[in-house]
Amino acid sequence: MGKRRWNPRPGIRGKILICFGILLAFFISLTLIMQNEAVRLSKEYSTSLAHYHLVHRFRLDLEALHNLADRYLREPMSATPESVFSAIASLNAEYASLLPLSDTSIKVEFEIRATGYGLDVYLPLVSRAVNLRASRATDYYQLFVRADRIFGYLNTYLNRALSQLMQQGEETYAALARRAEAVNRTILVSMVLTGIAAVVAIVLVAQYITSPLRHLAKEAEKLAGGDLEAGIVEVHTKDEVETLAKAFSTMARSIRDMVEGLREKAELERLLHEEELALVSMGKALREAQFMNLQEQMKPHFLFNALNTIARSSLLESAPRTEALALSLARLLRALLGDSGPKAALAAELALAEDYLEFQKARFGERLAWHIDVPEGLRRVSVPRLFLQPLVENAVRHGLEPKMEGGTVRIKARKREDSLLLWISDDGVGMSDEKLKELRARIRMASNRKTGSPGRNSDGAAASTANGEELLAGTGIGIANLVLRLAILFPERFDFSIDAVPGSGTKIRIEMPIEERLQ
Repeated sequence: MGKRRWNPRPGIRGKILICFGILLAFFISLTLIMQNEAVRLSKEYSTSLAHYHLVHRFRLDLEALHNLADRYLREPMSATPESVFSAIASLNAEYASLLPLSDTSIKVEFEIRATGYGLDVYLPLVSRAVNLRASRATDYYQLFVRADRIFGYLNTYLNRALSQLMQQGEETYAALARRAEAVNRTILVSMVLTGIAAVVAIVLVAQYITSPLRHLAKEAEKLAGGDLEAGIVEVHTKDEVETLAKAFSTMARSIRDMVEGLREKAELERLLHEEELALVSMGKALREAQFMNLQEQMKPHFLFNALNTIARSSLLESAPRTEALALSLARLLRALLGDSGPKAALAAELALAEDYLEFQKARFGERLAWHIDVPEGLRRVSVPRLFLQPLVENAVRHGLEPKMEGGTVRIKARKREDSLLLWISDDGVGMSDEKLKELRARIRMASNRKTGSPGRNSDGAAASTANGEELLAGTGIGIANLVLRLAILFPERFDFSIDAVPGSGTKIRIEMPIEERLQ
């Protein structure tokens, strides 16, 4: 199915949405402007009113402090010195909130500053008078009389500040009212003009859309009456209507061509399906033959090493150890010569690897150790048959055998989503960078092979077979064999990587899909 071409011009729905979108955006903008202006006006008026209440509350608190001090000086039992001092502290803190009002006007600033200077004299006089009265001195009331005179000045300053704030509030309210009236009038006129423009735009858009549709409907009636020559409509709206008109003019001819085309397509698909089934069957048979051929190459190689080990152990040990080795060999032989299917349970592969390690223990003694870390839930996972033992053998022969003190082989398995991760590592002699680079190149050659369809080379021979022989010729039977088998079994998804450090050991990582679990 071809990709749908993107048309930069809007269609019918786009034109309608653009029209109504513009109108809606304009109405929303007007509403937001009106709301924003109302909030701003209300905020300015609230700020002016709050300034007035702030000064008025301070004046009331100052008067309450003066009355409380006077009552205490006249009747000490009616109040306590602590209450007077607490009121003085509160008044000092409240005066700090009046300082920002100095920015409103010069007159208000003068009155606030004068109030502050007066408080600097008034409050200490009240405090001294209260202290003298509490200590039963006789001249306390003279101080309060001086404070009372300053209190009158403070009342005068605060009243003038209130008058100034009241006058500013009235001026602010009048200015805000004028601004609100102008904004409302502007918005009303804008909404009326927008409504008229909306009606005109809707009529024009409706006429623009429906006129070619009516013409097309008339041609459709002719076509329905059997006139296949009908349907030619010239429309240049650059939208769905133009597309419909062009398609309508060729519909009758397209129907005849389409019927014949569908018939030919069905026949072609049938032939292609039969050929695809034949290719799939051929590819499956080829993969099975490749796998069995590669797997059978493993048996003589391993049996030779196993028999050689038994022969040497028989010369050096008594019958019980030879019997144990023979039993291990029997299990190994059963695994090798038994069912030769392409897959086995991971538990069986681990058992085969352990039998091999037990067998090699007779040669290496305490120089050989191993550790297997595989969760029980993964031991029933299906894996390629005879893929683990060759890797363990490589670790023992090439990693630990050249090392005087021997070492340890480690096998670890984990599950990640729907994949099985395996690590086979040893702490042997490792390998040089040159050898590691060469081995990685061969691994990439094996993993990149297309084993599903063999292809042909220039000599007419099967290319996959030639590549496989070249791959195995340089490395023997082992890692290259295993990578080739993984490429055959899991052509779509598997990963094989190897890392080695000279003198520190080798580590192999394998990732393959978890396709089934065996009992």
